[in-house]
Amino acid sequence: MERNYIQEALAHYNITVPEIELLRHNENLTYRVGNEYLLQIHEPVEGFSTDFFFEGVERIEIYKAELAFQAHLKKQGMQIREAVENCHGECITKLQNGTYVTVSKWLEGESLDKLELNAEICYQIGEMLACLHQKAKGFRVSPVKSYGKQHCECTKKRIQALENQGLSAELSAIMQKCCDHAGAVLEKARDEFQMIHGDLSASNILQTPDGLVPIDFSFFGMGHPMYDLAVLFGNIGGLVRRQQMAEGYRDAGGTIRYDVLDACFVLTLLDCLGIHYEQWSKQEWFAPRLQRWHQENLEPYVQGERIYADDLYLLHVQG
Repeated sequence: MERNYIQEALAHYNITVPEIELLRHNENLTYRVGNEYLLQIHEPVEGFSTDFFFEGVERIEIYKAELAFQAHLKKQGMQIREAVENCHGECITKLQNGTYVTVSKWLEGESLDKLELNAEICYQIGEMLACLHQKAKGFRVSPVKSYGKQHCECTKKRIQALENQGLSAELSAIMQKCCDHAGAVLEKARDEFQMIHGDLSASNILQTPDGLVPIDFSFFGMGHPMYDLAVLFGNIGGLVRRQQMAEGYRDAGGTIRYDVLDACFVLTLLDCLGIHYEQWSKQEWFAPRLQRWHQENLEPYVQGERIYADDLYLLHVQG
């Protein structure tokens, strides 16, 4: 069935390439098609739950807005994957079963999750993020996901629903309080909201001959710039790495708001739990890791304590 999807999708672009390689499957099925194209079939892997992210919004409209945002960044001089139009001059294709497909030109590079991240690369990550935020300022598109108080409410409802899947009522209550606290902080900082990437992990940054390139804008939206930095800090661990990213971000014109960073860091953790819980809860590592998150991040946050020190040290990490 998967092969039929690929053949039907590529037929809309008159692409006939024998070599097709599955790169990953999370929110999308992503394939390398020969040496020229990247194919994304917007079909999430089983257990990957993102409905709470896009509550009340048509996905097709989100895909259109995502392409418009990327086109804006490219026009502003950023290196971005370029969308490919189908035979009807459209950048989004709908398959017979209702699944949506997009194709872009292949961008040669290696994702950072496959590389050893030294100080220089971490500094460049910070620079790239500041550049993205600067070039995104002032751009508006609709409809779009918003990472503000309303999103915190959606995440809170998702956490409540996870009690039916085994999440303890005690942990759920702490997580819901975190959503309330983060929502209040983000509401006060609404004037600083702008377009952000929303999912800037190491796997969504390519190292290319021309520098670092952000990819996969599936979770882009309106939010505080600290949300992107929080995703990076949660995905790329270690004090020195965080400090290097922060230094690159500041040197390139970015500003770090620690109160908002703390709120966003906790929120990104809860967002990941909301998305991945069905998969993660079946893994042996999950229960002890969840307890650590509770002790080191969630409980201190609802008690009004800071998560990050001024030097980006995580204050409550044990061991």
